[in-house]
Amino acid sequence: MLRSYLHSFSYFFQLPFHIQWRTFLIQLPRYGPHPFVIALPSRKDNAIPIYVFVPPADLGDNGQDTLGENGEWKVPVVLDFHGGGFIMGSPLEQAPYCAMMSRALGAVVISVSYRIGPFSQFPAAIHDAEDVLSAILDTEGVSKQAKILRTEIQRYHTMVHNSKKKQKKNGSAASLDGRTTITLDPSRLAISGFSAGGNIALNMAINTPPCDNILLQSPRPTRRSITLARSPPPASPGELFSPLLPPHRAPTILDDPAQPWPSLLPPPAAQPRMLPLLLFYPSLDARLLPHERPMKDMPSALKGDDKRTQKPRRPGLFSLMGPTYLPKKLRAHPRASPGLGDPDDVQKNAAIFLVLPENDTLAVQSDIWVEKMSTAGWNGPVRFGDGRAGDWDGHEGGPDTEGHTNGGMEVWHAPDCRHGWTQFPDSFLGKHEKEERDLVFARTLDFVKENWRKTLPVPRLGNNIRELRPLEIPSTLSSLEE
Repeated sequence: MLRSYLHSFSYFFQLPFHIQWRTFLIQLPRYGPHPFVIALPSRKDNAIPIYVFVPPADLGDNGQDTLGENGEWKVPVVLDFHGGGFIMGSPLEQAPYCAMMSRALGAVVISVSYRIGPFSQFPAAIHDAEDVLSAILDTEGVSKQAKILRTEIQRYHTMVHNSKKKQKKNGSAASLDGRTTITLDPSRLAISGFSAGGNIALNMAINTPPCDNILLQSPRPTRRSITLARSPPPASPGELFSPLLPPHRAPTILDDPAQPWPSLLPPPAAQPRMLPLLLFYPSLDARLLPHERPMKDMPSALKGDDKRTQKPRRPGLFSLMGPTYLPKKLRAHPRASPGLGDPDDVQKNAAIFLVLPENDTLAVQSDIWVEKMSTAGWNGPVRFGDGRAGDWDGHEGGPDTEGHTNGGMEVWHAPDCRHGWTQFPDSFLGKHEKEERDLVFARTLDFVKENWRKTLPVPRLGNNIRELRPLEIPSTLSSLEE
């Protein structure tokens, strides 16, 4: 860990001054009081800080069986990723949301403090997310990170349980009497992400084919363009990353973006229960920097006849700092821009809930993705919130899975709301945004509960295996990660 910090400081002082002072400014919020934090071991000798929220009591989860064979308390899991354009942000800003999800769902919520620029480069954040997800899915504790995750959560649960038992305050201890063991139940898993975190959350549920023929650069697409440019084989991984990166963070063969990149999630045949995928204003197409994005009302959703021209905008903080994490040549990669991928590569049992604020530079690319996904069969209700006739009220659930080949997608339009409004303090919000936030979070909870009760019909396989298999980083690759 000390070596990692020394490398970070050394790397920082090699950066240009205009990057140094902006880095110092925007990364201060990442350091502060940490309530229940686990340093989870990761690849390349890294440790990932994860913020863990344990529910205060067994809520029964609306009829779900939460009692295991040996009397242990089986709890669902929500894996969360904060926003910040891959250059700033912290799980600290997610605390109100994570606490709400933990209390209302009776779930362990894990918010990940993934690596960001300029100290790390793509795909560091995705690697961190995968390592935490792998630890969650490893039900047998085969890997080191899985053992530590479960040991620390159990340690915390034991401490709280004993404290409640002594105090016997408001009968809270009685709800957990006899349940001294807490067990993560990844068959009830939800993944959420905000902005850049939405990009990561979607990444967890997609499979990327080999990208040898993709030109890894940033073309200027038209408003409706979703086609990747193609050319001869791309540059080698070493040519795509900063030469200033410390040795232990330098790219290896595992970072080669031309290689196939499967999801860690088991296929529906092995785990048919729905996986709620909660995407709050996600970044889906990284080819344009923030100041280059079209800032218009969503074309096909709200005001498709709007032909007004736009005034040019000056580059802001995210346009200047963003390339320190995601180099220009990699912006079109399906993992950097998951909205460009094939809808067939999205995990079929992912039930997608997309929150799309109207006043957002990401609105156009999100609307393009919705049209693309809907055309491919990812159908579901759409709430516009503009008072039109027959508009979905946001209360009744999503598509019936009977006869569907995927989990479907609900879209929640939020008129007159800004990017990131759900995470702003109340003092920064007007009456409309507060009301819209309450509505969207209420629907979020219902969406998760509804889909945890559903399963996706899958073709019967030979052995019809439905259990989650323990996951760990293959030993044959371990030497490449050092």
